[in-house]
Amino acid sequence: MKANYLPPISLREEPVGTPGELEVQALWFEQLHQPALSTDDGRTVEIVQPGFWNHAGGPDFTRAVVRFFSEGKPDEEVTVGNVEVHLRPTDWNAHGHHADPAYDETVLHVVWQGMGAKAFFPATASFRRVPQVVLGTQLVAPWPELQPLCAALLHRPMPQATPGRCSPVLADLPDGKAVEILRAAGLFRLRQKAQRWHWRQRLTSPEQALHEALAEALGFHANQIPMRLVAQRLPWKKLRGLDHEARLAHLFGLSGFLPNESVARLHAEPRAWLRKLWEIWWKARGPLAYALLPKTQWRLAGLRPLNRPERRLAALAQIVTRLPELRAALQSREAGRFGHILLGIRDPFWEKHATLTGAALRSPCRLIGEERVQDILINVFWPMVLPEDPEAARLGLEAMSVAGNSAARVATQRMLTSTLTAKQQREALVQQGLLQIFRDYCQTDCSQCRDCTFPEMVRKWKG
Repeated sequence: MKANYLPPISLREEPVGTPGELEVQALWFEQLHQPALSTDDGRTVEIVQPGFWNHAGGPDFTRAVVRFFSEGKPDEEVTVGNVEVHLRPTDWNAHGHHADPAYDETVLHVVWQGMGAKAFFPATASFRRVPQVVLGTQLVAPWPELQPLCAALLHRPMPQATPGRCSPVLADLPDGKAVEILRAAGLFRLRQKAQRWHWRQRLTSPEQALHEALAEALGFHANQIPMRLVAQRLPWKKLRGLDHEARLAHLFGLSGFLPNESVARLHAEPRAWLRKLWEIWWKARGPLAYALLPKTQWRLAGLRPLNRPERRLAALAQIVTRLPELRAALQSREAGRFGHILLGIRDPFWEKHATLTGAALRSPCRLIGEERVQDILINVFWPMVLPEDPEAARLGLEAMSVAGNSAARVATQRMLTSTLTAKQQREALVQQGLLQIFRDYCQTDCSQCRDCTFPEMVRKWKG
């Protein structure tokens, strides 16, 4: 009974404790602070938009827009970048952000409380000082009054963006018009990808373009560029002439994932795996010295172990021998066969390991999972089909149901596409349209929707 009938927190007499980090993030997201905030370097800053709330690895808010004032005079241009939120200033170093390049674009460090007379200056890995704001002393009301607002926000699936000016315009469209707009945007995005791979085919060959496209897709968001560079520097024609261990040696050696230091600390199985590859690589690396990728090219922080680039490189080594089959499935428009080949990619060592230094996995894991295969079908297979068979590509994407990534969820929250059915929201072509609109409008707008032209475009479409 006590648990059920205690009065609401606003009516209790016991004091409300200090907020946790997630609650400070909620304060920032809801902009429950003064319009102009004081920074630790003597300036003030206006928050034009707080950014998109990032619930994954990396900075807490991305694409924030702020304007700094020095001696009352505003900067000529707004500053666009990321915002990191902590309880204390020293958390910046304690969490390793001072050495992590992922935080190099941070434009504001927001903390709940300062350090009194002590000074702490957060800096990026490139030694740039990050302006700091103490939020606890600059709220619109005392924390106990604001705490219920934050609690309500955190007790349901947390949003990543606030509704935009386009949401009521989209909601006012006749039935079917919103999905028509999103599908049109999705096809536009598909044509851009198709054109890109069309030119790679003309400059190289259909097989090499597919080799590069699959490597890039395996890199996911974090390592797309280095994976594509590997595929360009080790082209398919070269790799197909090597045996399996030689392909692995070339891919891992050129990528910088064959350690130079002693491997005595490793377990027996990875040590034996490395020894075989080193016996091949030390003889082959001379002519490829110009093409070696520095380790700094790879982003490793915040990655799930199963998404590590070592496993992706092992998958690419296996794909080389299956590329003619994948090319045939592409030419015959067999998306199911294409996906089945990728799901069947196996490597006896990397099915049981996420890294060379870690313990073996408890149970074998596919090198390419179903979610990654789905992503490859959307971003590689159907765009390559489009120039030859646009209708097949359109129907193929309309038939695919996807969960949607973080950017698509942000776009959905921005546009509040309530006129779509649950099935339409999961449709791959609609998801591609959401991503295209988000990239063209939301990510380029620095005015908190005020200057965005998308609502006007929707009204014209309606007419």
